Amino acid sequence: MFSTILFDIDGTIIDTEDVIISSLQEALAQVTGRAYTHAELRFSLGIPSAETIADLKLPADQSAAVKKLWPELLAKKQRDVRVFATMRQTMSHLQHRGIRMGIITSKNEPELEHEFNRFGLNDYFDVIVTAQPGIKPKPAGDPITAALRQLGSSKDKSLYLGDSIYDMQSAHNAGISFALATWGAYDLSRFEDAEYMLTRPETLLDLAPIGQEAF
Repeated sequence: MFSTILFDIDGTIIDTEDVIISSLQEALAQVTGRAYTHAELRFSLGIPSAETIADLKLPADQSAAVKKLWPELLAKKQRDVRVFATMRQTMSHLQHRGIRMGIITSKNEPELEHEFNRFGLNDYFDVIVTAQPGIKPKPAGDPITAALRQLGSSKDKSLYLGDSIYDMQSAHNAGISFALATWGAYDLSRFEDAEYMLTRPETLLDLAPIGQEAF
């Protein structure tokens, strides 16, 4: 079915929700004195950190302080992040089947370096598209389109796996199918337009059978 599979990172490959939100809560509490709830900050998942801070609509001095403090607190919690069970094995099987894989993430290059590279998964991916000038971030389809162009992959044989509405919108805006990683998603009722609802990483193997046509 699919010969190219693109992945989101947070909530899809690695379980980061608690560390991202708790570190943001701490930063906001220190800077603003306000205790934000987990639910209030869940919107921050899947979008660039700069966009999160802008959406909080803080005074300029507080925004600058949170922008500096949040990654510092997040870095201290990185030891608590884990790869989702069976994800590493699934990617190994996909690679052996000749599936082209890539990452589409709202992390910038330094965030990718500090928050993801240590897991030793990069060799599974043929392309990694981070948040960068000149490419509109999710929910725009531009990052996915850029990855497909680099890979030489066709849209009809490409799939994006993610856990957020932004991921689904990005996939559809790029004209490819979307698979929801339910193990990291929140409120499944919002994903009626997802082509696939996956309950475990290894179910990806059913969408990338051995012996399919190439890209």
